Order: sequence, then C-alpha cells, then structure tokens
Amino acid sequence: MRPAAALLALAAVFAACSPGPTAAPASVAPRTSDAPLPSAAATSTAAPTATATAAPSPSAEVTPNPVGFAFAADDVLAYYGGIGYACSQPTPSRQAAGYSVRSCALVDPAGRTLTIAEVTDLTGSLGDAFARVEATNPAEILDPADALGPLSGFLGAMLGSERAAPQIDWLAAHAGDAYAETSDAGLRIATYTPTADDHSTIVLELADPTYLGAPRP
Repeated sequence: MRPAAALLALAAVFAACSPGPTAAPASVAPRTSDAPLPSAAATSTAAPTATATAAPSPSAEVTPNPVGFAFAADDVLAYYGGIGYACSQPTPSRQAAGYSVRSCALVDPAGRTLTIAEVTDLTGSLGDAFARVEATNPAEILDPADALGPLSGFLGAMLGSERAAPQIDWLAAHAGDAYAETSDAGLRIATYTPTADDHSTIVLELADPTYLGAPRP
C-alpha cells in the first residue's frame, strides 16, 4: 500500500489498541527539543475540527525502514494532512542548526488540540518528531488515557507496526510523567509534560543522534 495508506492503517490500529497508563511520574531530565509549549505551534490556518477521511487507495507494498524513522517526512505529512490536520510552512529549528520545523494541528471532537511536528535536515530527512495532546483549557488535567490514541498512532507513523507495538506498552506506562525516555533502533523516545506542575499537556518525541548532537543556531 502507499505510505499514507500504511500510516493510516497503523494509526487506526494503535489508537484502538492503546492500553491504559500504569506508572507514577518520573523526575524531569534535561532534553534538547523543538517541541513548543502548548498552543505555540505555528500553523498556516486555525486548527480544524476532526472530520472523517477516506483511506487512500492501496498501491505497491511499502516496507518501513528497520532503523531510525520508518517513513519519509513527506509521507507522514501527507497522511496527517489527509485526515484533516492543518500544516504550517517550514520554519528554522530553534534547537539545531541546519534543520527546519513543520507542524500540523487539529482540534478533536472533545475540544482537545492535537499537534504533530517534524524537524528535518537540509536533505529533508527526519531528525526529530513530536506529537502533543492539549486539554481543552490550560487549567485542566489531561487524562493520559485520552492522549494514548493519537500518541500511539504517532508511534506507528514514526516506527512502523512491528517496532511500535512494544513501545505502546512503554508509552501507556509513562504517559503523563514529567519526563521518561527509552530508545529504539537508534532513536531516543521520550514522553513528558511542559513542566513538572503542568498536567494539561502530554508530549511524545522521537529524535536521532545527529539531531541531538547538532549545534544550536
């Protein structure tokens, strides 16, 4: 199937199969990230309300990359644009010289803001990517169970089905932690809240060593 169709299938499967959270919050750890604070992602238009979108027609079989990010950056953006996310134009990375950021946002039927973003190098290759779920207002506590669907779908889009499956269990155990991280095939995977006291937003981020080691702009 086409990359966008494969991503659509992965997101649907992982959103439906996400288990509940089980672990207590972890301590905050240092990080380098282009993930903005809540409501700070620049989009070309206001985030639309979620609407149903037909899956792309099947085509040639696509084998995800076995290491690093599974799919090309353009394919991931095409998938999210196809299900109703409004995407921005590229802007320079605030954290890594030579990288640019594109973000896409959507408001779900419950009023939560869903954001995904990709950070790519000069060749268009992914170095960092994150997804964020925000509660309907900054004073609200976001139930991690409400974030697991979109965040699990994002894991599928980043890793492919085989690699994402065990990471969903890890995410379910740590979504809502102030900071927790693991790794897979050369990628650092982290989930965190904007601050230790802010429980209105949950972020999931994946980054490769080249991005993490890049000089600041």
